[in-house]
Amino acid sequence: MPDSTSNSHRRTAVDAPGSIFGYDRLMIALAGDDPVQAIRAARCACVIDPASRRARQNLMILLRDAGRWDELRAAIPRQSRRLPPRRSHPVDLDAGVARYGRLLDAMTSRTTEGWTPSRVEDSKHRFPLDQSRLSLFRRSEVSSGTQTIPDRPPGFPALDFERLYPDYTASERLQAADLLQQQYLGLLARLYRTATPAIDFYDALVVDDDRFGGRTVDLPGLGPVTAKSLQSAYYACRIAPMLPRGGVMLEIGGGFGALAARLLALRPDVTCVLTDLPVNMVLTHTYLTSLYGDAVTGLWEDGDLPGAGHRALVVPPWRLPGLPLRADLAVNTMSFQHMDERNHAFYGDAMKALGTKWLFHVNRNEHINDPATDTMIVTAERYSFMADYEVVDRRDFDRKWIEIVARAR
Repeated sequence: MPDSTSNSHRRTAVDAPGSIFGYDRLMIALAGDDPVQAIRAARCACVIDPASRRARQNLMILLRDAGRWDELRAAIPRQSRRLPPRRSHPVDLDAGVARYGRLLDAMTSRTTEGWTPSRVEDSKHRFPLDQSRLSLFRRSEVSSGTQTIPDRPPGFPALDFERLYPDYTASERLQAADLLQQQYLGLLARLYRTATPAIDFYDALVVDDDRFGGRTVDLPGLGPVTAKSLQSAYYACRIAPMLPRGGVMLEIGGGFGALAARLLALRPDVTCVLTDLPVNMVLTHTYLTSLYGDAVTGLWEDGDLPGAGHRALVVPPWRLPGLPLRADLAVNTMSFQHMDERNHAFYGDAMKALGTKWLFHVNRNEHINDPATDTMIVTAERYSFMADYEVVDRRDFDRKWIEIVARAR
């Protein structure tokens, strides 16, 4: 039976049907005991004031908590936009493997420099890479640092380079679809809460393919996706409005280029500069070349410069300070957390040398419970280079992470 408080709010809603107040209070009162009626009241509030973001967010929270995923998707206002279809360009895998060997040699000779792996990433001194592993790197532990469940199978032995990730079984595919559906809707709702205008492109950006062994799962109304494509599409939508026309994004720790690939699709005017440790630089160059062909180049050696038509530049970390360009925005997603103070100081100096105006990063701000698997050295709010930036937006991200937008002081 409804309590007297709920009945009081019902009377308020009936007495003033054009006011959002009664339905808002009724929704709050019923949220725990009668979610169906609470959702109904929240919908009424949205009808009364369709411009109210608070009313819309209340409805979204109720739908999420009730597991009504299809309705949640429809409740998020947007006008879906299409993007040009993905293309495929040939990639020289042998050249990529040879390049990896040269980059490893450079890392070995530069061990005293601040960009080299932190103690928790020591394994990246010895990732094996041959043509077969590169051709299917998204099914290999070569990309373990860039893949999460369900792209990476749960329980797969860490750094097992002898096997490729298997395909999904029927039951695993159902579980993965449910997980990815929830992740998709959670990130879509987050884009709405952050008032990101690029939300209209999110559905198009999340689509993935099995390029280089991606383990895709089809979601109704979307198409094939991966956890990585959902995450990278979210980041692309978040940062796209931060870049001016013809702007330059510096991505530190670009993984295999999933975010940059989507930003380049969304913003053809933008130039992406990507830097990382050797294995990830090779993966990035390989992946982006397969999508954008000659628009991708590596500035591997001293004296290499970008040319006309180059939209993605893969740059070894030690070459960053001397680049003949300015960065409008630096981006890092879940990579600073694996670095130590030495690495943070190096990239802080690199950002300063490139005159970086804005910084967007998402990183862990809380230690996990198991010290044996905790790879965080410094919490996100204590990175040394943050002293050079003023935080203009800080949001919790799944409770353990924070998402920060900051402006250079």
